[in-house]
Amino acid sequence: MQHPRHKTLSDILAREIADGTYPVGGRFPSEHELQARFDVGRHTVREALKTLTEQGMLGRRQKAGTTVLASTPFAHYAHTLRDTSGLFGFVGDTALDVRYLGFVREPSFLLEHAEPKAPTERWLRIAGVRHTRSDGSPLCWTEIYVPSAFPLDREAVRGARQAIYELCMETHNLKLNYVEQEIKATTLPRAIAGLLAAEPESAALLVLRRYVADAGVTFEVSANLYPANRYSVRTIIR
Repeated sequence: MQHPRHKTLSDILAREIADGTYPVGGRFPSEHELQARFDVGRHTVREALKTLTEQGMLGRRQKAGTTVLASTPFAHYAHTLRDTSGLFGFVGDTALDVRYLGFVREPSFLLEHAEPKAPTERWLRIAGVRHTRSDGSPLCWTEIYVPSAFPLDREAVRGARQAIYELCMETHNLKLNYVEQEIKATTLPRAIAGLLAAEPESAALLVLRRYVADAGVTFEVSANLYPANRYSVRTIIR
C-alpha cells in the first residue's frame, strides 16, 4: 500500500533532522523551498510540516519561520484514569528531575487559580522536569506543594521512586479520601518551554490536582504543565 505523499515527505524530513542536516535550534526550510526541492504541492508540504510539528520536532511561528526543536519525535503520553490507582501508573512511567526543593510562602503562578488552597503560610515546593522512563524525553514541568504541617525528609523526596503524595501519606499515616483534578488550556512560558524543548507561547495543558485526606485536610497540591501535543487524559466512567 502506497503512503500518502505528505507521509513520505514527513518521513524524509524527519530522517534529515535526525541525522543533523537541520540541527536543533536552527532554521528549517520554508514551504516554498520544500515545494521547489521535492516538486510537490503546497498542501503536501503543509501536511508534512503539520505532522512534524505535532511530533514536537518543529516549531512554527508567523513571521518568524520554522525552527527545529528536537531531533526525534516526542512520545505522546496518554494517561488513563479509572480510579486513584491510575495516578500510581503515571509515576511508574515517568521520572522527576528535581530542580528546586525548598520552602516558599506562596505557590507559583501555575497554582494561583487553584482552589481551595491549603491552610498554611509555608509550603515545601518540589519542582522540576518530568521525563518518560521509556526514552528519557521531557514530558512536562511539574510543581508539587506540601503544606508545612506535613514535613518531609528532603533526602527521601530527592530519592523517592514513589509519588510524593504516597510518601506524605506513609510519613504521616494519612489515608487518601479523594483527588480533585482540573485541566486548563494555557500557553508555555518561555523559561519552561526551553526546558521542555518546546516552542515558547505554544499551546499547553495545565493539570492541577489537590490531594485530600480522610479528615478533609489538603496535604498536597500539584501542577503539571505539558506541551499540548504530548499529553491526553482518557477517563473511563462506569
